Amino acid sequence: MQEPRQRQQRQRLFIVGGIVLLLVVIGIAGGIYYYMSQPEEIPVELPSEDEEIPMREVLVARQPIPRGSSLPFDALQTEERDARQFPDDTDVLTRKNETVNKIAIVEIPQGAVIYESYLGGRGTLEEDAAFLIPPGHVMVAFPINMTSSVAYAIKPGDVVDVLISISFVDIDPEFQTILPNLSSFLSEDVDGTIQTTLYTEEGRLIIEDEDFPSIVYPSERQRARRATQITVQRAKVIRVGPWLEMPEPEPEPVEEGQPPPTPTPDVPKVTSLAVLPQEALVLLWAKETKAHMELALRAAGDENAEQSTEAVTLQYMLTRFNLAIPPKLEFGIQRTSQ
Repeated sequence: MQEPRQRQQRQRLFIVGGIVLLLVVIGIAGGIYYYMSQPEEIPVELPSEDEEIPMREVLVARQPIPRGSSLPFDALQTEERDARQFPDDTDVLTRKNETVNKIAIVEIPQGAVIYESYLGGRGTLEEDAAFLIPPGHVMVAFPINMTSSVAYAIKPGDVVDVLISISFVDIDPEFQTILPNLSSFLSEDVDGTIQTTLYTEEGRLIIEDEDFPSIVYPSERQRARRATQITVQRAKVIRVGPWLEMPEPEPEPVEEGQPPPTPTPDVPKVTSLAVLPQEALVLLWAKETKAHMELALRAAGDENAEQSTEAVTLQYMLTRFNLAIPPKLEFGIQRTSQ
């Protein structure tokens, strides 16, 4: 009886020892995994008490500076910063006078160091249209051709006025259609067939003979009454032509022995104008109503003059230039051949 009891005790000790050994192995493996998963600590070399930190004077923003605004002197200050942050090849600014006539081309937060790459000169950033627009203005695209662009004489920086001709016609207030209207009359033939006949309402009844009255109808559509006036004044030309570089068309192949074709000049079809916001709406309305528009170039030195003009109509032409309406005569002029 004693021998089986000892055997059982040895078995229990063996099981307990195996469990303890397993726990030890698991603990060691977990420790190794934890150690390997930790980021490697980079020793930071702290300056000793005897080592002096090199300092450099830099320009810092005292307040947030929005993109596109100038940099007033009271918004800037100089501070001492760790020189190791600014290598010799950086474009960090150190003096306020280095920001004269410059604007911020990025948002500069308060406390940020001012770099030269953060700034640009108004009117010099040719590819950034937003910095070429005068304050309080917006930029719009204006279609041009040979006549509307003053024979392509306009150049960036010029000041132009916009001439607009508007054609007026009489319309039906309810239908909002050009007069004359058409009227439809229903009639019944002797066989019961219903017929429809169209007439114009603007016909005039003429009774030269009571037995044969007649109605006269217009022989053509209503003629528009035109008025021309200067509208937008002192618009600044920002660019002539598109902002994107258009690829040049590939030249057509030339047969052997034939001279190369004469290159056709690539004329611009649009110009960018800086106008007031309300004037931008005027130009959009005129374009959508198909009004005729042309540009008038102002003389150098006369860019800021306020022009006061009178709308030109047919009546204006007759009165202003003392034009006489020719009477209807019983004879005319026969053109003779040379």
